[in-house]
Amino acid sequence: MKSSIKKSLLLCLFICGSLSLTVFAYADDNASVSFIRPFDAMTLTQGVKLSLGKEKLGKLGQKKVISVVVPKGQHKVQTKVGLSVGVPNVTGFNGAKKFKSKLVIDQDQHFFKVVFKPAMLGGQHEVIEIDQVEFSALSAELED
Repeated sequence: MKSSIKKSLLLCLFICGSLSLTVFAYADDNASVSFIRPFDAMTLTQGVKLSLGKEKLGKLGQKKVISVVVPKGQHKVQTKVGLSVGVPNVTGFNGAKKFKSKLVIDQDQHFFKVVFKPAMLGGQHEVIEIDQVEFSALSAELED
């Protein structure tokens, strides 16, 4: 009886140790990705739906940040806005156009800002990569 308990405990320790080694082996394959949306009076009423690949990250409001951990590699990013009050022919009639792009995530940390680019027949919320210094400066403005 005691030997079967010892064998079970040893097997459990072996499996748990193997799993933790696997987790550490894949830790270098992930990256931290942060998106920030600074204040913009022109799009005050627009909440931007942000998705990375097939994963919907959520609605990014004014002066908000979304951070996620993703595997390194190439990812599709998309922004879209549902119905909202907007300035016609600048933000689009009651919204903004979809934005789609591909991001190459190859470092441990990436920082992006989501900014509105106006256009005659409806603008769009673009995702632009920034450095950590600019991200920190924009983050400091969020607290004001």
